Amino acid sequence: MNEQDAVLLEVSGLTVRYGDLQAVSDAGLRVCRGAVVSLIGANGAGKSTLLNAIMGVNKPAGGSVRWKGEDITGLPTNKIVAKGISLTPEGSRIFEDMTVLENLLLGAYLPRAKKKRAESLEKVFDTFPVLKEKTNQLATFLSGGQRQMLAIARAIMSAPELIICDEISLGLAPVVIRDIYASLHRINQEGVSILLVEQEVKRCLKNTEYAYVMVKGRVVMEGRCLDLPEDEVCDAYFGINRYA
Repeated sequence: MNEQDAVLLEVSGLTVRYGDLQAVSDAGLRVCRGAVVSLIGANGAGKSTLLNAIMGVNKPAGGSVRWKGEDITGLPTNKIVAKGISLTPEGSRIFEDMTVLENLLLGAYLPRAKKKRAESLEKVFDTFPVLKEKTNQLATFLSGGQRQMLAIARAIMSAPELIICDEISLGLAPVVIRDIYASLHRINQEGVSILLVEQEVKRCLKNTEYAYVMVKGRVVMEGRCLDLPEDEVCDAYFGINRYA
């Protein structure tokens, strides 16, 4: 497999505007097959806006989103999901008045995913045993960590090749975050690539292979996590010196 064949998602020169406000400027990133990549940035850096543009929620004013070399810029979200990309949104956003199982089955609504529904359910319950225990329970009664697990599990049900996780640790206790990250690594070992979007610098550098740092709508730094000095990433994160 050559380098180009290994690239699943490639974002180039992406610009997103809300009226006169330019929320994302000339942003780019890549996720290769089997990789765990992080997008780091403070609140308001433009991370979620960039994700929404990738997923077809926001229409970019410029630039491109390519999936396995195919231009998918601005495609409807359902078509993007059908191609193999799934998003776990910030705040989990589960359906509280539905059971855990009903939430999961909603993730497998596309024809491609329906064919693998039984296999995906088995994988989900193996990764998150607590969800199997609570299959028939209304999601509104789940704890914060369990809700986040359900959101990730619902994404798995779409049989994705890439899962994008937006702020999955927000508001959770450290022990819960540790368990969720361990689950993500198991998911990755089963062949699913992951793009983690987080505010916590140290956690991202520890748990991912390659990182992008976003400040004020721009990607200002990138590199292998082992090669990125934490202090320089923090400087970029807080907009210090040349990143201001």
